Amino acid sequence: MTTPARLVTAGYVESPIAQYQGNPLIEALPSIRAEADAAAALAMFPEEPGSEVGLSKEIRLHCIDRVLQLVQPLQIHLELESALSSLIRSGYVGRNPLAHSTWRHMYALALGQTSESGFRSTASTLSVVGLSGIGKSTALESILRLYPQAIRHQQYRGRELVQVQIPWLKIECPFDGSLTGLCHAFFRAIDRAIGDERYAKRYRSLRGIVPLVHQIEQIASTHFVGVLIIDELQHLRVAKTGGKENMLNFFVNLINSIGIPVVFVGTNSMIDLFSDVMRNARRATGLGLSDFRQPASDDPAWALLVDAAWQYQWIRHAEPLTAELRNVLYDLTQGVTDILIKLLVLAQRHAIHTGEERLTVRLLRTIADTRMQLLKPALDALRSGDTKRMARFEDLLPPDSQIAAMMGVIDRDARAPSQLSTLRDMRRPVAASSARSSPDVCEVTRSPATSITNAGEWIQSEARAIAVHEAPRDALQDAGWLLEDALEFSTAYAAS
Repeated sequence: MTTPARLVTAGYVESPIAQYQGNPLIEALPSIRAEADAAAALAMFPEEPGSEVGLSKEIRLHCIDRVLQLVQPLQIHLELESALSSLIRSGYVGRNPLAHSTWRHMYALALGQTSESGFRSTASTLSVVGLSGIGKSTALESILRLYPQAIRHQQYRGRELVQVQIPWLKIECPFDGSLTGLCHAFFRAIDRAIGDERYAKRYRSLRGIVPLVHQIEQIASTHFVGVLIIDELQHLRVAKTGGKENMLNFFVNLINSIGIPVVFVGTNSMIDLFSDVMRNARRATGLGLSDFRQPASDDPAWALLVDAAWQYQWIRHAEPLTAELRNVLYDLTQGVTDILIKLLVLAQRHAIHTGEERLTVRLLRTIADTRMQLLKPALDALRSGDTKRMARFEDLLPPDSQIAAMMGVIDRDARAPSQLSTLRDMRRPVAASSARSSPDVCEVTRSPATSITNAGEWIQSEARAIAVHEAPRDALQDAGWLLEDALEFSTAYAAS
């Protein structure tokens, strides 16, 4: 068994909130953060270029990808951090491991008699929606890093409590929207959290939705999962007949019967799916919707993000961020965070390869029209402002594999001039005198090229003569083509 990097031993801090007090699952969590502390904890500002701009182009090309680590906290990050903090803790209120009712409920789960346990769920849900690439998953992952993945309990206030708690679990909805696929993803995620390959192997061959779901309910209860986050829920659109309903019923059961909060993450087109769950889950409307909207060009949050990203330039001549550049950056990315970062990365690579060494309006537009042309249909839909066209943004995006290829390091058009120059320089001969005077240089006297050409003709002529010889074997030996002795070149033979 391997110990996961984020498994910690429980340490308890009494909460000032009455309903949280005396609950080891809550008191083992990090303290509730003030906004300023949350912002500082969420921020990820990689080291800025500084003196690295003076390094060779080959080194700087490697440095550029550092901007991919950038996380600039925005207001919606703070709102989401606060919502998740409340979601996890409130879900634990009804599952205190020191309460007899909790163990009665878990026993009833094992017997499939949850309706008779008298359990009252305190779980709720949260829906996180927005355009692809707008920053939903990055924000969530930044927030989840504030919590340990697993907490090992041994003793609480003198009482034995041997338990491994999992405050959060994040899985992706399978591409085919199948509940079976989701169940197996759940088992793998649990194994990663506890550092053991226990559940995925055990239930790999288990057939049927009902037994799979039953095992998930048992495991989630046993490890006191604080919140289950389902990313890419839009994949439910391609689920087979009845698949969508099965999965939504599964979520509702987790919330109502098991008491586990669920966070749904997906694109805007999935809001109708979230509303289906909200209508059926008793407490699902508690925290509502976190909407990562497309920012306007004059949105202060967008300006803050652009200001932060603009600092990460490894070109020789960094231009000041003018109003014209701001307008162009918005026009070419439509406020989509992921596209902004990709544009800056590709533009810098091009500027370094070509020796232009500066980001200009012309260069940014050139990159958008060439290297990023796959994104143009989707961006045109956003740029149109037409509701119907904008709703097709996700459908117009190219597959992830094509986007990955777009971000490949090869930019043949940009690199060609400098590479040709380098290759051309290789043809310039080294000074003849220095070459001749070097003792390490072995001079080889060559016949004119014509003799090399004629050599092939001579070999063919000799071969024909040997072929018609009355004793071909003798002729081959005379010509030196056949060994006199099979061991002629053996080191052992030569030594003897």
